[in-house]
Amino acid sequence: MTVFGDVFCFDIGANIGTKAEAFLIAGAKVVAFEPQPECMRELKARCSHYRSKFHPVQKAVGAELGESTLYTRERSGIASFYEDWVGTVQSSIQVSITTLDRAIDEFGKPDYCKIDVEGWELEVLKGLTQPISLLSFEYHITEREINTTAACIDYLSHLGKILINVVPAEMHSFVFQEWLTPDEFLKRFPEDVADLGKDGYGEIWVRSC
Repeated sequence: MTVFGDVFCFDIGANIGTKAEAFLIAGAKVVAFEPQPECMRELKARCSHYRSKFHPVQKAVGAELGESTLYTRERSGIASFYEDWVGTVQSSIQVSITTLDRAIDEFGKPDYCKIDVEGWELEVLKGLTQPISLLSFEYHITEREINTTAACIDYLSHLGKILINVVPAEMHSFVFQEWLTPDEFLKRFPEDVADLGKDGYGEIWVRSC
């Protein structure tokens, strides 16, 4: 018996496929978006044997169709469209960008969308004009990224009614016993989670209702 069954996932910022593979093992169908060529090679090697359940897309996801400059670092997992992101820039590459709306047109609407894009979360969400049942995106406890988290929540709240929870890095359960409205959540974030988890980051979970 699988955990996910026939659940359909978007993995945005799939990197080398650690989470995509976990979703596939659990029985989910996965469309994985990753713009870095070297990561895409490992992602395909890791997941392509799942055949019809796995579809890799060598693109980033953003607010508009086009291209942009991605700054790579010493670790592929911290490549970012921000030149001043964590880590030392190793090189820059031009990558193609699609949008969530275009991806939904092409593949269908996912049951769950995971977004891990090193500061680019709001740009990803700006390319979405319809609610998704469940999504998660990364947060960081810095002034800029706290503002980004608030902007992401505000944007999603205009697509429909939502409830929110949070899982700090290296933790495996939600911080709040009850899912919170956007106003309730923002009264408690980041203060109630700043000292939890590891290295001041984690995942915001958003459920449409």
